[in-house]
Amino acid sequence: MNIKQWLVWGILTFFSSGGVIVQAGEDSTAEMVAKQEIEYLQRWYARATDLIGSNVPDQIEEGRGIYHRIFTPDVSIQASAAGGVYYEVAGPDEWVKVVATALSVFDATQHLLGTQIVELASLPNAGGEGGEATMSSYLQAWHSDPDRVIDIYIGTYTSKVRYTAGVGWQIYEMRLQKVAGEVIDKSV
Repeated sequence: MNIKQWLVWGILTFFSSGGVIVQAGEDSTAEMVAKQEIEYLQRWYARATDLIGSNVPDQIEEGRGIYHRIFTPDVSIQASAAGGVYYEVAGPDEWVKVVATALSVFDATQHLLGTQIVELASLPNAGGEGGEATMSSYLQAWHSDPDRVIDIYIGTYTSKVRYTAGVGWQIYEMRLQKVAGEVIDKSV
């Protein structure tokens, strides 16, 4: 390892350990990589949701493809809606229907993720089997409709993920709990 590689390794190790100097080994590196891959599942979810919310057929299909990549085929999804009503579906295609219907009234959306926490229960073994984790992600979603109304939805995703050999990490259960929200009428 040359000096530049050693310094980068040291800095990454220092920050990933919360500022505590630790000896990085294969397990800690595998944990860092797994957490990064798991966090990206929710980031891709936000991107796919905005594509579906575009109401453009090609973009809806692109979003559907992302959902199929990040979710298991039997994913269980629940989400709170206005008035405390819950959506509950199984499978990525059923969730595409819910999202497309819910966002069809808007002309633009943006789903922003903030704090993300991944708790690894286990890493996959050498054969690529096993691997479980949970993740929570803060959400701020902005929705704009043609009548110049902005709908702000603030919530928390709580997801369970598992590793599948040949596929990678995927979400098999996702819950979205609304924390707050506001509708702003810009036409006034």
